[in-house]
Amino acid sequence: MERRPESGSTTGYSEDSDLGALRIAWIDSYALTRDCILRAILELQPTLKVSPFISVAEFVRTGNDGFDLIIFYSHASYDICLQEIAAIRQALEAAPLIMLSDLEDSHQLNTIRGALRAGANGFISTRSTGLAMTLSAIRFVQAGGTFAPLEMLLSDASAPPAGQPVAASPYRLTTRQKAVLAQLQQGKANKIIAHELGMSESTAKVHIRNIMRKMGATNRTQAAFNALKLCSERGEAVAM
Repeated sequence: MERRPESGSTTGYSEDSDLGALRIAWIDSYALTRDCILRAILELQPTLKVSPFISVAEFVRTGNDGFDLIIFYSHASYDICLQEIAAIRQALEAAPLIMLSDLEDSHQLNTIRGALRAGANGFISTRSTGLAMTLSAIRFVQAGGTFAPLEMLLSDASAPPAGQPVAASPYRLTTRQKAVLAQLQQGKANKIIAHELGMSESTAKVHIRNIMRKMGATNRTQAAFNALKLCSERGEAVAM
């Protein structure tokens, strides 16, 4: 069942970003995300030929032939997700496979590594990746590359060695959010934070919004002040 928009805007479209008549299998069990994301992508890339499937089982049973690329939006747990990737790979071994996930950052690292080991060629976090970057990832994977958010793969680089006690954070910040908060306390701009922590500026903004929400702050200055106040009360020098 091929899906194309009846009419579409070419906003943001250029020959450099043209994916041509790429044949894509889109697997997503959620009707809303399946329909909305497909419509948005096809408006920018109307030449794409996309066939939607509501499950991996349906794809394996009816549509596992003739695709240039497979996109799998997983809403399942880690173990089930890896089983489904393995099933896709068994059904169609050659076509590049990209996985979309909306898990929180703290659960993404193992999922990324597990998905790549299971046979995925790309991993896109829907929490921090916009439409333009998603299209770039599709293009990159189709060209033979492997796409994954570098900032997440490196997010455990500053984690303490095994066995070393870790101070609990009253705001339940992740390790990556603590690193961003430390930069905020120094008054650094989003672009500088992104550069120094090896992430995209949009990802830095997402982290800052989540930090503000968890700390009950209305702006970044208040978040930095709350952290400074907490550190002062604890006698600590590093933002927690």
